[in-house]
Amino acid sequence: MRVLRRSTVLVLAMAVAGADGAAAQARETAPLLLELPANTRAAGLGNAYVQAGADADALFYNPGLLDTARGLGGSIAFYGRATLFTVAAAGEWWRGGAAVGVQALSYSAPTVTTGAFLDGEAGLSTQGGAVASETVASAGYARVLFGFRAGIVAKLAEQRVQDERDVTVAADVGLARRIGRVTLGLAVQNVGRQPEFDGRDVDLPRTISLGAGTQSAVVGPFDVTLAARLAVAEEEQLTASAGVEVAYWPVNGRTFIVRAGFRHMEDDGARPLTLGAGFTGDRIALDWAVQDFARGEAVHRVGVRWR
Repeated sequence: MRVLRRSTVLVLAMAVAGADGAAAQARETAPLLLELPANTRAAGLGNAYVQAGADADALFYNPGLLDTARGLGGSIAFYGRATLFTVAAAGEWWRGGAAVGVQALSYSAPTVTTGAFLDGEAGLSTQGGAVASETVASAGYARVLFGFRAGIVAKLAEQRVQDERDVTVAADVGLARRIGRVTLGLAVQNVGRQPEFDGRDVDLPRTISLGAGTQSAVVGPFDVTLAARLAVAEEEQLTASAGVEVAYWPVNGRTFIVRAGFRHMEDDGARPLTLGAGFTGDRIALDWAVQDFARGEAVHRVGVRWR
């Protein structure tokens, strides 16, 4: 009997330890929305935003690029049944540029320690009874100061997980400068109050990123643009991205585009290759991007931009 009791106690202790271990492995940052690609063109380039040709979605990458950002854009990404919507608009204001935007993500998982709650972007295709939604509203402004393009973005983030709700505020700051044919950008993102949920300790995904992008160069009948991004999260997670865009214009004002990128994130289950395509006609641009994950899911994103 003593052996039986000891065995029972040991089994229960292992079960509790396993449950605690699973809980401990849940993501330590939120909202997940702030870590996902926010631009279809960038998604096709490994999530390396094109620094030299900023549009309204610069709001989500580097506030310092907003001084020249113009136009309106929107996109949708499908992670199985999970969806990510993005819309942003930018224009000239007060000797610089201003932009506003909204991002919205909805997803679910079997529990709050599985699926996207555990694996982040790689787990978004998992479905279950634990439902979550995230919405982030952003507003930013940039202008040239002392030879640098400097900007700031304020964010209001709402998260709903099951019956819990949290609203927090955060800010981004960024600098950009053109050196020859290359534009460099430095951004510090998601600095603010950490979200608060019962029984869960999570932080904002604070990130420091350095981006670089070339102006398009004529190579035979093509225009070629390069982009790269290196980002370090607060928990020392490193993300490296790079991509190339090749454009061909058989008729003036009608441009066909192909993109390929490399995106590496530690332990996220994503395959490194990304692909994209686009078409620009007059002031309208249509974009598409795709990335595979190790579990076999392909994430498709489509977007439209107007300038």
